[in-house]
Amino acid sequence: MNAKESLISLGLSVQEADVYTALLKQGGASASVLARDIGMKRTTAYAVLKNLTEKGFSSVYFRSGKRVYHAQKPHKIASLVEQKLQNFNEAIPFFESMDRSQTQKLGLRFVESKGELQKFYDEVLIDYKNKEYCVIGSTPSWESIDPDYFVKFREKRAKANIQTKLLLTADSKKDNPLDKNLLRQVRFLPKQYSFKSTLDIFDDKVLIVSPDLASLAVIVAVPTMVDIFKSIFEMLWDNVSEMD
Repeated sequence: MNAKESLISLGLSVQEADVYTALLKQGGASASVLARDIGMKRTTAYAVLKNLTEKGFSSVYFRSGKRVYHAQKPHKIASLVEQKLQNFNEAIPFFESMDRSQTQKLGLRFVESKGELQKFYDEVLIDYKNKEYCVIGSTPSWESIDPDYFVKFREKRAKANIQTKLLLTADSKKDNPLDKNLLRQVRFLPKQYSFKSTLDIFDDKVLIVSPDLASLAVIVAVPTMVDIFKSIFEMLWDNVSEMD
């Protein structure tokens, strides 16, 4: 993630990120000067600067009767974000007591894009911290969807202390590092069992990822079906030899 992307991840628009960066470089500027330097309409610059000020990313001073905008120091923004996160964490019990949506999440949900799939896995890093889930799949097919993201996800998953048990196709051997720090138990299926899909089996849902599906992935959140997938995994696990 580059500097601009980090600003966007904090809730800034692309224009707001560009203006904030320009303010840092200039050490402060009026809206008209800023607009000229970055090739933006002055009316747009005023609107963007107003938003940045409201979000705490900039401040405005009056100098010789003119408004001069200054970027907030990065470390102060970090403190502001941390405080907001702390405030929200303190309110989580209240929000969870109001949540009645769980029963509405049962069923099938289709994942249409890489962005949606990444969001799902990012949530796994939070929801399954210090837990375990199981996988039946093909590493080459899984990683081919978004190689950079999935290699990094594997490392982030280990840092979150999420254990995995994996039953993988034989052609997955070449793509699987043996690093014990990745917190994985791996067993490989016989060569005659080859497929492109990957099933991630969690306590409350199953994610089916396949490059051949009309949708990129399907989330199955039906308790009785999840139980069947779990049982099938355990049966296969008990009958496949451990990795050398």
